[in-house]
Amino acid sequence: MKNQLDSRICSSLRKRIVFHSTRYRGTHDQVGKAWITFDNEMIQDFYTINRKYKRNTLASELRKQSHSTNDSEPAQRENYYRASRFADKEMVRQGIHSQHEFYNAVEEYLNLSTNEALTSTNPIIRALSILDRRLGKRRLISIRDDHPIVNKLLIIRLLVEYFDLQEINLS
Repeated sequence: MKNQLDSRICSSLRKRIVFHSTRYRGTHDQVGKAWITFDNEMIQDFYTINRKYKRNTLASELRKQSHSTNDSEPAQRENYYRASRFADKEMVRQGIHSQHEFYNAVEEYLNLSTNEALTSTNPIIRALSILDRRLGKRRLISIRDDHPIVNKLLIIRLLVEYFDLQEINLS
């Protein structure tokens, strides 16, 4: 999978963007993290433990605010699960993803056309499509996306492709 992903990277970023992955075998469920580096600096991580901690902390705070801390109580059950759903959506909005989400996105991305990847509802897939060698410069300039991962990779790609970012309105 890594070789397939690497083969999709545009030539100007081929040796500068690197995908990494590791598993922590000492953890009870052997979770790990994946991360992307640009010129040997981490620009995005997909750290399962970090995501779980932030998601559970947010969900717990929301449950306390709504006095819905016990899902076995019928009166609290709806707000209890609503807090979980909101926390999941908030993690995606903030660009906080797990290693598993990254792997699933890569697997799906490798089977999509450029257009399908760019218009995906999954921000990881859209971010990967920014690096894709099949994406032309005219299309690249026209992309507008407010997700943090997509924006980060878009700016890197535009800089590397020698565009003057002052001439391009990114908002």
